[in-house]
Amino acid sequence: MNPLLSPLRPALRKVALAIAGFACVVSGAAHAQIVAPNVAVPFYTAGDFMRSAYRFWYAPQAHAFAEQARGLPAAVSALCDASAGTSAEKLAQARERWKTTALAWDRLSGVQVGPLVQRRSARQIDFTPTRPELIKRAIQAAPQDATAMESIGTPAKGLPALEWLLWSQPVSLSAPATPACRYAVQVSADIQREADALAKAFNELAAHKPGEAEENNGPAMSELVNQWTGALERLRWAEMEKPRMAGAAAPGAAQGRNTASYARSASGQTAARWAAQWQALRTLGTSQAREAPLPGTGLTPLETYLRGLGRNEPANQLAQAVNKADKALQNLSPANKAGMSTASRSLADLKKLAEADIAPALEVSIGFSDADGD
Repeated sequence: MNPLLSPLRPALRKVALAIAGFACVVSGAAHAQIVAPNVAVPFYTAGDFMRSAYRFWYAPQAHAFAEQARGLPAAVSALCDASAGTSAEKLAQARERWKTTALAWDRLSGVQVGPLVQRRSARQIDFTPTRPELIKRAIQAAPQDATAMESIGTPAKGLPALEWLLWSQPVSLSAPATPACRYAVQVSADIQREADALAKAFNELAAHKPGEAEENNGPAMSELVNQWTGALERLRWAEMEKPRMAGAAAPGAAQGRNTASYARSASGQTAARWAAQWQALRTLGTSQAREAPLPGTGLTPLETYLRGLGRNEPANQLAQAVNKADKALQNLSPANKAGMSTASRSLADLKKLAEADIAPALEVSIGFSDADGD
């Protein structure tokens, strides 16, 4: 027996041979799975798929987000307490902590499932566009603790609000007694609380053993496939095309001024945000390994799951479409209008493939999700 299959229980596992009659397009950054002739790919259940996603993607990303967020309140407090001679240094440190926290969040939330959806985390800590007037009102309300922060509307909290405070209004954080400074500390603590809650929730899901809560895995997998498909559209439309089109139609655009309002534009992190979101989509979509993992030993992306079902043709199509989009998204920024158009078309093609071929091959129905654009 092939050593890849020996640990599997015959009553619970099947084997689908991945015959090397397919060609996978490989880009410099995303290497689709290349399976050698006659190498067997395990049959994965929906439970195997979801446990791998929780254990090898969501729990580590949630931990990374929580780890970064825990340093936010201290970094902002240090800025508030800084003397005139050290304020510039402390501002730079607080901004850097915000950047690493935001990027960790963007990777975690690139495809939103489970606790991210149930807790409506994106609305709580990443409400866009930024609403400066509401943030100013929240500063005047002067919330002092977690309970008081619950009465503050979500548009005035979270990462975008803290970005506005650190980049658009940094002078107001130069002393501990200022209302803006006290509010910034509370916003940071609020982000940390949500990050800790997400890390705990995903750790619990990652700890589930085979067979535990098995009845929930089918719906959970369907949610992930739907959210993955919707996240393609969110990246294409809400993150790229919608603000670009709004900027092109705004007064001043005819004079060549960049009037588009992209998320993370104040901090200059728009391109990094796109890259982080795409990393989540790419990692959950196609394999970066040369061998399919045994169930429970590594991440099983959609491509590998399809191969385990013996569905090599849609798996090949998925790998090729993801690689095409990956090439278009490499080093992409809002300044590259032609590149954005190419990336938008590639993402649209990938979404169409997911709806027309990938979801049916997985026996998943695509419906409207929170990730869809408007």
